[in-house]
Amino acid sequence: MKDHKSGIIFWVLSLVFSTASFANDRLEHFLSLSFEELINLETTIATATKQKLSKVPAVVTVITQQDIKATGATNLADILEGVPGVQIRIDPFGNRPLIHFRGSKATQTLLMVNGTPIKDLMWVFGIFWKGLPVSIIDRIEIIRGPGSAIFGADAFAGVLNIITKTAGKIEDSEVAIRVGSFATKTGWIQHGTTINGFDIGFTAELHDTAGYEPFIVSDGQTKRDQTFNSTASLAPDTVNYGWHGEDIRFSLAKGNWRFQGDYTSHNDLQTGMTGASVFDPLTHASDSRYNIDLLYNNTSFHPDWMLNAKLGYQNLKYSSGPGFQEKPSGYTDNTGTYPDGILNQMRSAERRVAIETSGLFSGINKHAIVVGAGYSWEDLYYVEQWVNSGLGPDGVMLPAGGPLVDISDTAYAFAPEKTRKITHLFLEDIWSISDDWELTAGFRYDDYSDFGPTYNPRLALVWQSSQTLTTKLMVGQAFRAPSYQELFAETSRALPNDQLDAERSLTIDLSFSYTASRNLQLSLNLFNFEQSDIIQAIDIAGLSKKQFNNTGNHTIKGVELEARWQARNNLFFSGNYSIRDQQNDGFRNYQLSDQEAYIRADWGFLPKWNWNIQSNWLNERPRPETDSRPPLDDHFITDTTLRYTEQNWEFAASVRNLFDVDAREYSTGSIEEDLPLPERNFYIEMRYDF
Repeated sequence: MKDHKSGIIFWVLSLVFSTASFANDRLEHFLSLSFEELINLETTIATATKQKLSKVPAVVTVITQQDIKATGATNLADILEGVPGVQIRIDPFGNRPLIHFRGSKATQTLLMVNGTPIKDLMWVFGIFWKGLPVSIIDRIEIIRGPGSAIFGADAFAGVLNIITKTAGKIEDSEVAIRVGSFATKTGWIQHGTTINGFDIGFTAELHDTAGYEPFIVSDGQTKRDQTFNSTASLAPDTVNYGWHGEDIRFSLAKGNWRFQGDYTSHNDLQTGMTGASVFDPLTHASDSRYNIDLLYNNTSFHPDWMLNAKLGYQNLKYSSGPGFQEKPSGYTDNTGTYPDGILNQMRSAERRVAIETSGLFSGINKHAIVVGAGYSWEDLYYVEQWVNSGLGPDGVMLPAGGPLVDISDTAYAFAPEKTRKITHLFLEDIWSISDDWELTAGFRYDDYSDFGPTYNPRLALVWQSSQTLTTKLMVGQAFRAPSYQELFAETSRALPNDQLDAERSLTIDLSFSYTASRNLQLSLNLFNFEQSDIIQAIDIAGLSKKQFNNTGNHTIKGVELEARWQARNNLFFSGNYSIRDQQNDGFRNYQLSDQEAYIRADWGFLPKWNWNIQSNWLNERPRPETDSRPPLDDHFITDTTLRYTEQNWEFAASVRNLFDVDAREYSTGSIEEDLPLPERNFYIEMRYDF
C-alpha cells in the first residue's frame, strides 16, 4: 500500500509542476501525434487497403517511433504495456515476454513483422523468444479482436504488425549506445541512402545482458524434497537470465519492387528455470532466424486494379546447447538416482516458403473489392535429441544415472520431421454506402494438410455518427491452428493428438470514438469474445498421461476505455482502463488480471528537454480452487524517462520501476511466492544523427 501512495503523490506533484509554461521548439519530436494527424493516420492492418484510422473496420491502435522513444521503451514488450486490453506476462522459462489480448492465451496472438508471421511450428513465438528491439521499429499496428478473415491462423484474439525501418523510411543515419542495470550493453546503427535510383536501408543492433536475477525461495523440486526427504533442489537461490543478441536488417527498393532480408539470433541464453519451474543452471541455448522477402506493389497496374505480390523464405534453428537440466543433480525417482540430473539435449530447424498475391478492384462505384490467394510450405526438417531418462531408441526404459543416448530419427524424439502445407483464399468488399456509412464484408478460407479446412468470415459497419462521433459494430470469426507440439510431440506432461481440430472464436465489438474538443479524445470499446474447441491436456481413460484434446467453450466479456488530452502545447496526457468478466470455469486464465490501467504524461518543460512518466496498474489475481495461496497482490509500476536534444545529439536517462515496487508474476504453486519482476533499474542512452 505504501508503494501505491508514493505513486499517487508523485503524480499529483507532477500535475502541479506542469502548470508552468515553457517553449519547446522540438517538442513535437517526442509528443504523440496531434488529434488531426491521428484521425487522418493511414493504416493497412485491418484491410488490404490504406484507410484512415478513424474509419478502419476494427479496434486498432497505432504506435509511432516517436511514441516509443518518448516512453523510454527498449523492447517491443515494454511499449505494449500501454495498449488497452493487452498484458505482457513473463514466463519463468527463459524470461520470455508472452503477449496476451483480452484475457486470452499468448498462443492466440498473431505477431507479424512487415506482414510476415513470426512464429514456428512447435512453440509459436519461439522457445527462446525475447521480443524485438525498438531501434528497428518504425511503427506498430495493433488489432484488438479477431483477424483471421485477413491474416489466417493465430489471429484469434489480437494481431500485432511490426513495421520496421526499411529502405525509403530511414531519413537520418544514426549510431547509438545504451548501458544500464543488470550489466546491460546495447549498440545500434541505422543508415538510409539512395544510390542510382535504389533506396537502401540498413539497421543493426547488438545486445548483451547478464539479465535480472530474481530470488526464488522454492521451485518445482522443493516440495518433492520435502515429500521424499531429499535435498536435490537448488532453491532458495537466484535464477540467471543472461543472453546475447543481434538483429541485422537490409532492404532495397526501386519503383514497384522491394527486397527485405533480416537476421536475428540469441546466444549463450540462460533459461533459468525449466517449464516445470525447476532451477536449470546448465542450459546456455541459442537460436537464429533469417527471412528473405521479395515484394511487388503496383498502384497503377490497371485503371481499376492495384496489384500486390509477395514471395518469402524463412529459416530458423534452435539448440539447447549442453541441454536442459529438467531435474537437478541427485534427483531420485522410482527408477533410481540421476547424479547429473535428468538431461535433455534438443536441436531442431525448420523452414517456410510462402507466396501470396492480391488485387484491389475499384471498378464498381462505391465499392473496393479485395481478392487474393496464397500458399505456404512449412517444414520441420531437422530434429535431434539426446536424453538420459525415459525411453531409448529401441523403446526400452533407460537406466537411471546412465549417459546421454541419441533418440533422433525415432518415434521417441520430441517431434517428428514433418511438413505442413497451407492454401488460402480471401475476398473482401468495402462498400461506401454513403458519406457517413461504410460496410466491410469478407471471408478467408484456409486449408491445412494436417488438420483440414477452416472458414472465417467478418462483417463491420462504420458510421460517422457526427463530426465528433464515430461508431463501429463488428463481428468476426477466427481460429488458432494446433501446434506440432499438440499434434505430434510427447512432452513430460502430455501426449499429442494428431486428430486435433483448430481452436475457434467468435467476437462481437461495439466501438465509439468521440472527439469531445479539439484537445480531448475519448473512446469506448465493448466486446464479447466466445471461444470454442479449446485445446487442453485432459485425462483420458487407459492412458498414463494427459492428452491434448479439443474440449469446451469459454466466454470473456469486456470494456476498454481510452482518453487523450492535449492540456497545453507542451503537455500531453493519455490513459486507458480495461475490465473483463471471464466465465469461472476450467478455462479461466488465472495468470492474467481482469483489470488493468495505464496513464502517461509527456511534458516539454524546457527547450530541448522532454520528460515522460507512465504507470501500469494490474488488479489482484485470484487463485484456482486447487491453490490454497492467497490472491496475488495488485501492483502499480511507474517508469520515467528524461530526454535532451542538442543539434545532432540526443541523450536520455530512464528509470524503470521508479518506486522499487515488489511486483510479482503469477506462477504455479511450484514457485510458491511467485516470480519476482525486476526491481528498480535504469539506463542511460546516447544517439548521434548524421
